[in-house]
Amino acid sequence: MTRQVGPPQDLGPCCVIWDPDTANLELGPTFGTVTFRSEDNVESIFHDKHGVAPVDAVYTGRVATLEVPMTSPNLLQLETVIEASYKKKSAGKYKILWVPNPVGGAIFPDSKEIILKPAVDQVCAANTAKWLHIFRAFPVANIELGFDNSGQRVYNVLFMVFPDDTSGLEGKLWRLGPAS
Repeated sequence: MTRQVGPPQDLGPCCVIWDPDTANLELGPTFGTVTFRSEDNVESIFHDKHGVAPVDAVYTGRVATLEVPMTSPNLLQLETVIEASYKKKSAGKYKILWVPNPVGGAIFPDSKEIILKPAVDQVCAANTAKWLHIFRAFPVANIELGFDNSGQRVYNVLFMVFPDDTSGLEGKLWRLGPAS
């Protein structure tokens, strides 16, 4: 029997590429597990005569998220994943990241594509058949930095995934492999 390997490979790290058509920014290095989740949601249907046992269920949607544990990020990466943050120069170089408190802004209009490419020997896979494409996602930073003598600092970023609204992809969330 021939062993089959799934499209994104069975094991190993990946490259996380934000907005490949415009910014083409790799969000790395990462330290820890880059986790993509896609969860189907259903609501149970009940009849009194069957008590607490559902008699049917109805799909109510699918929720997807991507968690990226970034380590040693540069200011451009942090500016990209921390909403409303911006870089400032000091002595002619970008050395400062200002982080304000954004409230009330919609995030879907700024959502972008993310591609996860398996990495082998520190090289991102060029074969599109191995890629996971997330069509519309937006970063929600969840930063908790530990300061001690043994733990590595990690900037956890959770990406909310939205159904696409572009021609030909309406309602789609993600795909494994090439476009066709």
